[in-house]
Amino acid sequence: MRPLEDITVIDATQALVGPLTSQTLGDMGAEVVKIERPGHGDLTRAYSPTYGDELSAYFVSLNRNKRSLTLDLASDEGQEILHDLVADADVFLHNFSPGNEETFAADYETLSGVTDDLVYCGMSGYGEGSPYTGEKSFDIILQGESGMMSITGSEEQPARVGVSISDISGAMTAIYSVMTALYHRERTGEGQEIDLALLDTSFQFLLYHVSNYFATGENPQRMGARHPNLMPYQAFETKDDYVIVGVISEKHWPPFCRALGHEEWADDPKYATFPDRIENRDELDAILDDIFVEKTTAEWLEILEAEDVPCTPLNSVEDVVNDPHIEARDMVTEMEHEELGTFKSPANPVKFSDLETDRAEAPPKLGEHTEEVLAELGYDEEEIERFREDGVV
Repeated sequence: MRPLEDITVIDATQALVGPLTSQTLGDMGAEVVKIERPGHGDLTRAYSPTYGDELSAYFVSLNRNKRSLTLDLASDEGQEILHDLVADADVFLHNFSPGNEETFAADYETLSGVTDDLVYCGMSGYGEGSPYTGEKSFDIILQGESGMMSITGSEEQPARVGVSISDISGAMTAIYSVMTALYHRERTGEGQEIDLALLDTSFQFLLYHVSNYFATGENPQRMGARHPNLMPYQAFETKDDYVIVGVISEKHWPPFCRALGHEEWADDPKYATFPDRIENRDELDAILDDIFVEKTTAEWLEILEAEDVPCTPLNSVEDVVNDPHIEARDMVTEMEHEELGTFKSPANPVKFSDLETDRAEAPPKLGEHTEEVLAELGYDEEEIERFREDGVV
């Protein structure tokens, strides 16, 4: 049994934040109908690299377990079809450009009039009530606006987080928001409008950096792989690569000192506690850099692990997809496409005791299920053909 197998989601999103949201709901068993613009589809279909001519690897990572319906939401008939879809749906997702909800007759007031218990989730850069409402946004813009890039990168240069973290933060928040609204509906029968701003969700991810600022009045700084509150908690260059060390509590400090052959540091007043090490960070960093570069990563891992010091090599994507943990936890899902073979992407990480989350249907071709979905809504072959001739679907 899948937890959301009786839930229908109408997904009018593209790019990352919305598709990741609906894909996760689909993993949980929801029936997801993805609305795409006729002749164009989700903009990420055109990204490279691709499987065949249409399915990009990017698209594949975000759009399993969905049916694709092409629909021109700017047309009157397209809006009528949308309302027919929503009439039997539980959840509606969109990340339209600001103002297009009303243009497409897909605003909450209109759609809740079609289905009064609808869970409606609008995802945008700034949400309602912001001085920036109406402006477009993208992940890298949000990373800069939210403060993320001010704490990411080296002292010399800011860096974008290596994944689209602002979009992902939005998707994760949207998923639990939709689940919460569905639970509320189960108890009360009431629908809900969710107004999700990605600048809010990105800001939320700053967590202790914001608390540190309020506690000290000092702006957090870019520190590379280092941590503002912990030391050593960073990547060290070795003779052949890097090793990552995390002294997460004071109990790890004496073993770390032993591993490096400097047991005297454990009681040295300059290094004995986190505040001591933070105060003398520059001096200690220079010493540690000189020590770690003397051995290979494999040698350091053996030494550090013998002392039970948290550490890891710097894994590449190739390393991690072949890691025994990933295999043991079934974290790579395989999807069979009848024309293009096997697709692989990260699997849903949730493991329930008695519920399934391992659904893995290949992402659809553009408009692959248009006739099927319209027929389910009661449209006959003649009407569907007319829709195609008029560019409605």
